[in-house]
Amino acid sequence: MCCRGISAFMMAAVVMVSATMLLPERAAGETLRDLLPFGRTHRIAGLLQTVVNISAHKLPTKPADASATGASATDAPRRIEAFGSGFIIDPSGLIVTNKHVVDNALDVTVILSDGTELPAKLRGAGRTLDIALLEVTPVRPLRAVTWGDSDKVRVGDQVLAVGNPYGIGESVTAGIVSGKNRDILDTPFDDYIQTDAAINHGNSGGPLFNMSGEVIGMNTAIYSPTEQGGSLGIGFAIPGNDARGAADQLRRLGHLQQGWLGLRAQDVTPNIADAFELPVPYGTIVIGVEPAGPAAHAGLQVGDVILKFGKQVPRDARALARIIAATAIGEVAPVVVWRNHKAQTISATVAEWPDEQAPSDGAAAKPGQAVHVDLPDLGLQTAAITPETRAKYKLADAQTGLVITGVAPGSSADESGLAAGDVVLRVQQAPVATTKELLARLNEQRAAHRHHVVLLVQIHDALRWIPLFVD
Repeated sequence: MCCRGISAFMMAAVVMVSATMLLPERAAGETLRDLLPFGRTHRIAGLLQTVVNISAHKLPTKPADASATGASATDAPRRIEAFGSGFIIDPSGLIVTNKHVVDNALDVTVILSDGTELPAKLRGAGRTLDIALLEVTPVRPLRAVTWGDSDKVRVGDQVLAVGNPYGIGESVTAGIVSGKNRDILDTPFDDYIQTDAAINHGNSGGPLFNMSGEVIGMNTAIYSPTEQGGSLGIGFAIPGNDARGAADQLRRLGHLQQGWLGLRAQDVTPNIADAFELPVPYGTIVIGVEPAGPAAHAGLQVGDVILKFGKQVPRDARALARIIAATAIGEVAPVVVWRNHKAQTISATVAEWPDEQAPSDGAAAKPGQAVHVDLPDLGLQTAAITPETRAKYKLADAQTGLVITGVAPGSSADESGLAAGDVVLRVQQAPVATTKELLARLNEQRAAHRHHVVLLVQIHDALRWIPLFVD
């Protein structure tokens, strides 16, 4: 029995040594304790020291009903306490969180993992990115997080979310990366990491860790059918690389210095690529150019398809916006565009994102004859813009193009969501002001044996390129 027991012990020791020798290089600096099942608990205990709870006092955005609360109309509004999370990025006391956690706060308090409460001041906050930098004065250096590379995150990777849900205190939840490059219609740059780790109100601003204990995201939003709803397993985090770059700018400048060209673009779809004879089924197509912006000065035009910006290839409009925003102010970037069935390079100088953008100017529309023309292949009826059609469809005084007066049910136009009152501005890359011009552009597409035609359409206050199937 004694020998058998010793033998088993020795075999176990050999297995442990062998496993250590076969560990990947990135684990070389980790102790064996960290690699055993209870090592995860040990690692989390260390991570908790880098995460903080945040308490902010704010005034209510909507005044309370005095009759319901018993207060008079002259009483001062009662302050409300909002909760959030953050994490330490510098031992001297620099902390990042979401902007919406501290926005319009009367005061902000940071609570460390040991319960120490410290008053915090705002060093800076983003305008287009939901991030803020706080500063506290600790009595001793704090433990800071280690940043990971969020570009290397893969769907299915295990992650940990740490934060202060509903203000109950520091909490840890586990899950996986459910998706990447998610657009939640929050900013032009949306590139959120989606996770099923439980995230609730109060988790905002907290870190999303990978299994190596590195920050690869900042928990920011959840999907919920109601404003007060909790986690449904669909949470979103700002990628760590974006948060790290923004925090560095806030630290140095006190604000985010983002590049700007003054253009609006939308994603290229396979149907749009077919209509423009693009060599690739992706990219971004320009739908608007600010008259006095850098894009206009560079010669970029509505209808240009941007295939490459600098050395990067933006596959969608949000990727293009992120690339431009990250470009140094004053840098001259070569922009490869697809125009008139061929690629050409234009040099554009990136400017700083303005506080306010001037509205686009438009040429006054010329009176035309209100002749309705039926385009049977597309299922559209169009007419020139006249005082009568302008009044009927409530078009702006400067509106140009052709107004849609009818859409055939079940037609290509109907399936694309077009409706009476929408205005066609361009067919392909050519502006149209008459039905004759519209028909000519359609016939050109048929002659080229293209399956789709693309219309630039004004829909209420938005511009969109709409691909339609051509019989």
